[in-house]
Amino acid sequence: MIVNWLKYFLDVLLRLLKALAYGWIIAIIDILKRFCSALKAFCAYLKLSHADQEIVADKCCQFTNPAYHRPDPCIYDQYYLMSLNIAVTWDNPDISLLRNGVVVSETDLLPNTQYEIDATIWNNSFVAPVVGMQVNFGYLSFGASTVLNPIGSTVVNLGVKGGPGCPALAKMLWTTPPVPGHYCIQVWFSCPDDSNPNNNLGQNNVQVVPALSPGNFTFALKNQTKTTNAYNFEVDTYAIPPLSPCPETIAQNQGSFADRLRKIQAVHNRANFPIPPGWTVQITPPNVTLASGSETEIAVSVTPPPGFVGKMPFNFHAMYGKNYAGGVTVYVSKT
Repeated sequence: MIVNWLKYFLDVLLRLLKALAYGWIIAIIDILKRFCSALKAFCAYLKLSHADQEIVADKCCQFTNPAYHRPDPCIYDQYYLMSLNIAVTWDNPDISLLRNGVVVSETDLLPNTQYEIDATIWNNSFVAPVVGMQVNFGYLSFGASTVLNPIGSTVVNLGVKGGPGCPALAKMLWTTPPVPGHYCIQVWFSCPDDSNPNNNLGQNNVQVVPALSPGNFTFALKNQTKTTNAYNFEVDTYAIPPLSPCPETIAQNQGSFADRLRKIQAVHNRANFPIPPGWTVQITPPNVTLASGSETEIAVSVTPPPGFVGKMPFNFHAMYGKNYAGGVTVYVSKT
């Protein structure tokens, strides 16, 4: 009996000595390995597209309490849509300018004149409204990735999707700069626990040029990153198609986000909107390398085919690598 107690005491003492000597080191190493593994998985998750993030998130633990809901305030966000491989126009359907209550064209703005900017804010959530959300307004000089100048902020209450408070209309008075020129309007916002914070920036950047032979315009391109980048340009003639009639009833199960996205991509595929035959588009320079913070002028010449009458959109997207720096929508018109 005494021998058994002595063995037990020596075994406990030996375990204690091991823990004091090096066991805590092994435990810390194990904790660090677990932390690095979790950090690596989190970084990989952040690099996924929104659709892939949703698929991964479906495998995680979810809150099932009916009192827990997340809103999704959104606007026509070109950068988010391009990240999903969806064609975009820089003529934002959710941003408009008015003078004396009448909608005006961005190409007809007068210097040092007050206008009203109206921004339509939507909610992709059927169950979670947003109360007291701040909406910010600013403008860029005409071009891609140029300097943002703040205009002001306002507050809106946003109802649920399909409800009476959705969409919400955010209004802001803006006095144009005294220097004549074209300017790009930006509207952005955020709210706590947004289920998708990537669709909260809308940009309106439009110019109309007469279809002479050729139609010429310029825009500024600035490198807003911290590294030197080589830029090139992509051109398409996409315009938002007419909306389909709303069905009388909505199916309960419309598939996953990835399934719905594939259907949207098929309709809004940039490859389906190439430069039409007979049109000539020349960009000078076609490629440019800019150091961090530097800016240059890009000249564009669009020549229509003989006998053209009407209005044709051209979307110019500035890119560095696989990243989008911004863009410009130009309407070439002739009556």
